[in-house]
Amino acid sequence: MKTIKGTILAMGVVAMTGFSLPALAANDPASAGQTFGVVDMNKVMQVTDAAKDVFSQLENKRKEYQTQISKEEDALRSAEQEIVKQKDGLSKDAFEAKRKQFEEKVLQGQKLVQDRKRILDQAFNSSMSDLRKEAAKIVAEAAQEKHYSAVFTQDAVMISTPDLDMTETVIERMNKNVKKIAVNWTAASASEEAPAAKNSKKK
Repeated sequence: MKTIKGTILAMGVVAMTGFSLPALAANDPASAGQTFGVVDMNKVMQVTDAAKDVFSQLENKRKEYQTQISKEEDALRSAEQEIVKQKDGLSKDAFEAKRKQFEEKVLQGQKLVQDRKRILDQAFNSSMSDLRKEAAKIVAEAAQEKHYSAVFTQDAVMISTPDLDMTETVIERMNKNVKKIAVNWTAASASEEAPAAKNSKKK
C-alpha cells in the first residue's frame, strides 16, 4: 500500500510539474520564443515630429485658401448688392444679363471652394502615405534588430502584453531620422487640373 501510495504521489508531482512549467514559460517571452511585435500606427501618425509638421503645413495652406474664399465671398456680396441697387434703373434684358453674370460668378466661387478642398484632401492623403512608408521602414529596422518574424498594428491585435509594444521605439527613431515630410502641393493641384483638361478636350 505504501508503494502504491508513493507511486500515486509521485505521479501527482510529475503531473503538477508538467502543467506548471509550460504555464511559466508562456509568461516568459524569452522562453516562449517571442517572435512578433505590436505598433500603434495611429499614434505614430499623429504624435511624431514629421506628422505634426505635415499637419502644420496643411493648416497654413487651409488658412491661405480660407482667405482667398473669404475675399471671393465679399466680392460676390458686393456684386449682389450692386445689382439690387441698379434693378429699377435697368431694362428687363439688361437686368437679366447682369443676373446671369452674377450666377456664373457664384458657380465659379463654388468651384473654387470645391477645388481647394480637393487639393487639401489630396495633399493630406499623399503626405500620410509618405509618412506611413517612412514609419514602415523604421518598424522593419527595429523588428530586424529584435529578430521578429512579424509586426502587427495595435488595432489588429485583441490582447497583447506591454513588452510586445514597439510604439515608443518607433516614435523615438522617427523623431530622430524623419523630422519632416514635404507636402507636394504641385502634385496635389495637378491631380485636380487633369479632369478639367480631359473634359475640355471632349468638348
